[in-house]
Amino acid sequence: MKKLVLIMLALFLVIPALSNAGSMTSRYDVTFGGYVKYDVGWNSQNNSSDAYIAARKSSSQRAILADEYGNTFQSAGETRFNFLIKGPDLWGAKTSAFIEGDFRGVNTGNQYGGFQLRHAFMKMNWNSAELMMGQNWQQWGMPYYLPAIGITDFAQYLKGIRTPQMAFRYFFTKEFNAMVGITSATEWSDGTRQYNDGYARSSWPGLQGEIAYWTDRCGKIGPHNLKFAIGAYYGRDEQTYPEAGAASYKDDTINAWITAFRYSIPIIPEKQGNKAMSLLLNGNFFYGQNVAGNNWMAPGQSFGAYARPNNDYTAPTMFGLFSDLTWWITDKLQANGMYGYLKYNYSEYARVNNRDITNMAQTYAVNLLYDANQAIRFGLQWMTQFNGYNGVNAGTGTGGGFAERTGTIDTYRLGVWYFF
Repeated sequence: MKKLVLIMLALFLVIPALSNAGSMTSRYDVTFGGYVKYDVGWNSQNNSSDAYIAARKSSSQRAILADEYGNTFQSAGETRFNFLIKGPDLWGAKTSAFIEGDFRGVNTGNQYGGFQLRHAFMKMNWNSAELMMGQNWQQWGMPYYLPAIGITDFAQYLKGIRTPQMAFRYFFTKEFNAMVGITSATEWSDGTRQYNDGYARSSWPGLQGEIAYWTDRCGKIGPHNLKFAIGAYYGRDEQTYPEAGAASYKDDTINAWITAFRYSIPIIPEKQGNKAMSLLLNGNFFYGQNVAGNNWMAPGQSFGAYARPNNDYTAPTMFGLFSDLTWWITDKLQANGMYGYLKYNYSEYARVNNRDITNMAQTYAVNLLYDANQAIRFGLQWMTQFNGYNGVNAGTGTGGGFAERTGTIDTYRLGVWYFF
């Protein structure tokens, strides 16, 4: 009898818990999505799957380990999931929020496979305006479409970074709009938000803006219509150093700025919703200064501001571009050709005293993307990257003398996505 009473008591305790677990809901309209992604590939240099810089080539006098061996890689850390939330109206605006993360871990100081935040932003949409607040892609400069398979492919060419920001975009007409806002200078700093680097020490928030023209007059290809925009970023970098022989610090403030023109041109638009034989050209051009150290260019061993012997800080200007030509062979199969170029204008002092810094990058890639159905996509890509360094140097290797001043890495990659 006692056993029966205990069993009945346990059931009475468990049943409410099960009922509550099945009734968890949100007050608003929530959509869950994302994808599972698998990558497998090979690098001609001994580098990771996210390689965006080539090591120096070996010379007859010195062998560079990364150049002597290749690297086979497999990963699934780009798998991600997201939540789209649509809530109640406020002040005549539709409100929404978006949250997304993946498992690359690299931007948070975690090991690969650790969860990291990608997006966390909210929006208010009126008929002629939009206000966005939170962590999102930068709102200017980056290409409108980048169909590369690897997540860091073409990161050097103003591909874009996700920063905490606030941006207001006003639509003067259906075709003309402008954006202004404030933004953090960096995506992450040593894996810690608001790390006390030069950009955080500055009393200036990063400023961003853009003027854009978007239209369907020339047709479209899926979501891609004719777009032209010119945008810019401006911030301050407060570099500090101890004052010689005194218990105090001195500082030197350097401007950080970049301006960019981006475009999207449906050369051959789709016909009646079918993308077969359509052609899209899109990309950007950019010019700026002191942007390497704040992640805009994902520059590898390039940097922004640096100190001269008298402790005065300076920074090189830089310029570059990205261009992509996409041809939809069928409605489900597309071929892409991509090119990027980046050049840093280092001074003679910087070239002599910072020989291991890259001053030039070029990247070529071609790929095929095939949507087998609504859930599964296959991608096959070849990419080659060429880097030039400020000067010859020993590099990480063995032997006497110097390694070469340039390096090249080829990457072959197969990507498979399962969207949900």
